[in-house]
Amino acid sequence: MFGFVIGILCLIAFFSVLRGRRWGRFGGYGCGGRGGRFGHGRGWLAYRAFETLDTSPGQEKAIRGVLNELRKSFGELRPELEATRAQLAQTIAGEQFDAATFEATLERQAASLGRMAPLASRALAQIHEALDPDQRRRLARLMEKGPGYYAL
Repeated sequence: MFGFVIGILCLIAFFSVLRGRRWGRFGGYGCGGRGGRFGHGRGWLAYRAFETLDTSPGQEKAIRGVLNELRKSFGELRPELEATRAQLAQTIAGEQFDAATFEATLERQAASLGRMAPLASRALAQIHEALDPDQRRRLARLMEKGPGYYAL
């Protein structure tokens, strides 16, 4: 069960990289930020990934559409994520650590992510279908090596 949660989080991270989202909240710092170190805009990482995969404009449009739908679906989890964070903070702030509350909170979160698994699976299947075998191999290598790896 825990491996499934890690897998979903890896998918979220991958899709965030493809759409050019940075994990940090440091204004314009880093490659993917607004006016980042290289002067590129927010979509630079997605552009770079598409360039690395050598996608056609039609493929890019299809993949961006899939990722936008997936982002909307995962965006619906935001209130649950915020509630989880608040509950965990209360658990930490208590006089004694309440393991039962902590575990129940994590189980609720895992169930929420579990509901997203079919959507993520369908999105990945659509991306798989949009790419040719060589592009799939490159994408697999990119996913395996991480977001900073572009020498495919």
